Amino acid sequence: MTRGVYISGAGMLLQRRAMEVVTNNITNADTTGYKKEYLTAHTFDAELLRRVNDNAETESVARSGGMPPRVGDLNFGSQIDRLYYDFASGGFEETGRGTDLAVQGEGFFVLDTPAGERYTRSGAFLVDRDGYLIDAGGSYVLGRDGRIYTGGNEFSVGQDGTVTLANGAVAGTLRLAEFADRQTLRKQGGNLFEALAPPDDGAGRSVIRAGYLENSNVDISREMAELITVYRVYETNQKMLTMNDEINGKAASLGALR
Repeated sequence: MTRGVYISGAGMLLQRRAMEVVTNNITNADTTGYKKEYLTAHTFDAELLRRVNDNAETESVARSGGMPPRVGDLNFGSQIDRLYYDFASGGFEETGRGTDLAVQGEGFFVLDTPAGERYTRSGAFLVDRDGYLIDAGGSYVLGRDGRIYTGGNEFSVGQDGTVTLANGAVAGTLRLAEFADRQTLRKQGGNLFEALAPPDDGAGRSVIRAGYLENSNVDISREMAELITVYRVYETNQKMLTMNDEINGKAASLGALR
């Protein structure tokens, strides 16, 4: 009976975490460059069951020096495996603003933050009062030779990332990073990723689309359906937990009467 409580409790914890992930996806459905998250799960380590109470056969096996007959495996519910990110590209929306940029391909913009280099797919950039290209959080956008100084909003960006000022001077070339395994990236908040492995040089494989932003890759209808499914599974585990608790209570009462 206790095993049923463990299984139901583990199921509720797993579904609660899944609910948080789906809710976060829905909340960020309109966030520029947001990448959908999803959970994977696996069962706890299995416990081997053997027919230890089958006297005749058990005694025979014991005399031969073997093990009792095997019945099968028993597990104690599911647990979270890990959180994955869906890096599929979102749709591109034209804004007409020269500071809005989108990456077509697998590349990421590189930002200079107080915590070190971070990576993002959100190209909703600004020019600060000192004339440098920054993101909404104030982090500097990096080029191949460091920060990009434009002096103002009068500049253009080519598909290769070259930033050209109104007078024809080249301010630099945007640095794009690509990763052999994008699942080594970890979200840091603010639509930023931290890399657990060094990036590759993305030059030549990804291109810049100036005057566009990449939308989130979240499908609201699918997430809403997933949320309902998760809730139903959570509710089922909750009912099972209540039933097991009631059974345990009755069993304890019968034991007390004896």
